[in-house]
Amino acid sequence: MRFHLLVVCLVQFVFYTHANNQDFVHLTRGFYHEPNGLQPSCQSQIYCESEFLHDVQLSKIYPDSKTFVDKKLKYTESEILQKYKALKNTYNGNVPPNDELTKFVDQNLEDGDELEEWNPPDFTESPSISNRIRDKNFKQWSLGLNKVWKTLARKVKDDVKEHPDKYSLIWVPNGFAIPGGRFRELYYWDTYWIVNGMLLCDMTSTARGVIDNILYLVKLFGFMPNGARVYYLNRSQPPMVTLMVASYYKATNDFDYVKKVIPILDSEFEFWSENRMVTFQKNGKSYTMARFYAPSRGPRPESYREDYETAEHFKTEDERNDFYVKIKSGAETGWDFSSRWFITSNGSDRGVLSDIHTPEIIPVDLNSILHINALTLSTWYSKMGNTNKAEKYYAIAMSLLNSIQEVMWRPDLGAWFDWDIKNNKSREYFYISNIVPLWTESYNMPKKSVASSVLGYLRDQHIIEPDYSVNFNGTPTSLYASSQQWDFPNAWPPLQAFIIQGLDKTQQKLAQQVAQKLAEVWLRSNYKGFAEKSMMFEKYDVLASGETGGGGEYTPQTGFGWTNGVVFEFLNRWGDTVSNGSNGCNSSYRYLCDFNRIRQQREESGMIFFSKRQCVPKIINFLYSQKQCNEK
Repeated sequence: MRFHLLVVCLVQFVFYTHANNQDFVHLTRGFYHEPNGLQPSCQSQIYCESEFLHDVQLSKIYPDSKTFVDKKLKYTESEILQKYKALKNTYNGNVPPNDELTKFVDQNLEDGDELEEWNPPDFTESPSISNRIRDKNFKQWSLGLNKVWKTLARKVKDDVKEHPDKYSLIWVPNGFAIPGGRFRELYYWDTYWIVNGMLLCDMTSTARGVIDNILYLVKLFGFMPNGARVYYLNRSQPPMVTLMVASYYKATNDFDYVKKVIPILDSEFEFWSENRMVTFQKNGKSYTMARFYAPSRGPRPESYREDYETAEHFKTEDERNDFYVKIKSGAETGWDFSSRWFITSNGSDRGVLSDIHTPEIIPVDLNSILHINALTLSTWYSKMGNTNKAEKYYAIAMSLLNSIQEVMWRPDLGAWFDWDIKNNKSREYFYISNIVPLWTESYNMPKKSVASSVLGYLRDQHIIEPDYSVNFNGTPTSLYASSQQWDFPNAWPPLQAFIIQGLDKTQQKLAQQVAQKLAEVWLRSNYKGFAEKSMMFEKYDVLASGETGGGGEYTPQTGFGWTNGVVFEFLNRWGDTVSNGSNGCNSSYRYLCDFNRIRQQREESGMIFFSKRQCVPKIINFLYSQKQCNEK
């Protein structure tokens, strides 16, 4: 049967203007037809699209492309662009030498300095969660992590509000915690775990202020951008603000707050419904589900050089702009980047970055999150007595639930899988996202049956052993070592929360035991890194306890907001039972050096296994580390 794809997509054109010392955004919606009809990422020429931006970013005078677009303008944009045009004319229209270009940038822009350190008023040195932690090392660690909130706490300076045209940063009214490292602004989905961590550390008013920042931006723009920079105005991230409000409500029982903000949550859900839904067919039946889709012209400003160089692979301008849309859509996923978004000519995920096809993949996690958002809004509207809205969102939730079940659930494999609308097929590759419906409870099957199926799937993928022991220092994002940072061997805190808390929510004894084992291994790895390096990392290497993950477009980052939040979540749930124990003692190298498995799985998974020659010293080192671990 031939499948037909009806793509119904709405594009928002965001126009950034300055008037009366305030930020105003005008949203107009229209149908997206051709790449040459796209708008730039934002309306600032210096920050988003100009010859000046192009020349600076390709000159490599800054190792990280984000450095330039985070700078503050000393003069008006038009003045700087006119002066740059004059400078180029002295070089016959050519790009000035790097020393002259650097000098010009320094004369006309400066480091932003738009944030100031901020002391959260409700910070306490001894949060109540520490009293629920049995292991003395973990207890001391939790107190140290609690102090990190103060090191990450920032507030946007008033000058940004008064002169928004000088900055790429977007002003927000309340203090917040930056993720850490190069990420010095408010981000969207990171904030969910940051808020949860703050709530567990008794910082209730601070957490509410952080949520209010997100809601302020949703009210301003009609959606929450990827982050609080003008160059992020072309895309969002996984829609977590409704769940942030749910966390706050659970912690405070303040339903007046829910009633106050629910119209803003309503508008955000509408954004995803109107701008990110696509209708397709499977087995002759039509489904409407969400995808990530961020249409705008040109490279990502904060990764301009990287995108531009990758796009040189394509022959035409339309192909290059199509790639830019797909890679920005990949950034909207939060998984930037992963083989999960690759579709090669033969339909597999074993490709390179130029094979990215994000808008043509219907993601398990996005649709599951939208399902729980709709169900949450329905419950709240029902509590408020708004029957019409309650029924509307319940119908949306049930429609998504049915689609997740019929399109994504594979009873033969025991998990949910992304749907490829380009090739009309299920993407049968291991990614932690395959388990997210456990976390959102987006299934209508008995919990016992689902838990058994998912545990079987995790055994089949060798995430856990037949005896339910754990193979890695955390669950890898995928089993494919693509060199992208959201792939093997990296493990990311939010994904650990999805799989571990998802298993725990089934309330099935065996699944909960596996959840605790996975949580304990993750906590031990995080603790080891902190104890040895006094750092919390953005991501971790599942093959090396306590070590940061690598790959991707930038150097490993420390801080780190969502990492700390997930640790507090796990300590809150299992702090009375988990222990530091034999830190780092697991079977990672045993698994990778199991030659019987190598023969079967190397081609199936694309995962990097060690050769026999490589395994000998690794096994020796591994056994020595096991001995050291077990002696502790």
